[in-house]
Parts: sequence; structure tokens; C-alpha cells
Amino acid sequence: MPKYPNRIVTNRKSPSNEADLINAYKELNPRACRKDNLDIAAVRAKDGTPGHALLSQNINRSKDRDNHVGQNFIPDKELKKQIKK
Repeated sequence: MPKYPNRIVTNRKSPSNEADLINAYKELNPRACRKDNLDIAAVRAKDGTPGHALLSQNINRSKDRDNHVGQNFIPDKELKKQIKK
């Protein structure tokens, strides 16, 4: 299993296919299924890359535009490849 890096991210609006992207994220990163108060959040990396990462529930649900450290960032491009499999 590849190691996904932690990145500086900001919250973004959830895409219309959010459920499919979350399922793909769980397939690529089984750690996301643990009960550890982390949400799979739709985020944008500091370099502008859209993706998903693990954020604490209070940060994800605050809908702010501040920078946060997103754990195990996976770009949407990789998630869409996983959906097509």
C-alpha cells in the first residue's frame, strides 16, 4: 500500500459525485475506515490540486478557508482512476 503524504489544504465545496470519491478513497486508504474522529474531506492542496484528505471533524465541518494539515492526501485524479476500475 502506498504511503500518502500529509499536505497543507483548505476546505472546498463537495463535488456532485462525493459518495463515489469517498468509496474510492476508502479502497485506496483503508486507514480511513477507523473510528478516530477524522472525516474524509473534500480539500484543495496549497498548490491548487483538488483531492480528499483526512481532517478532524471540527475542522471539516467548520467550512472555513484557513490552511490545515490534511492527513493522507489523495488527488481526485487518482480517485477517479480507482472509480473506473
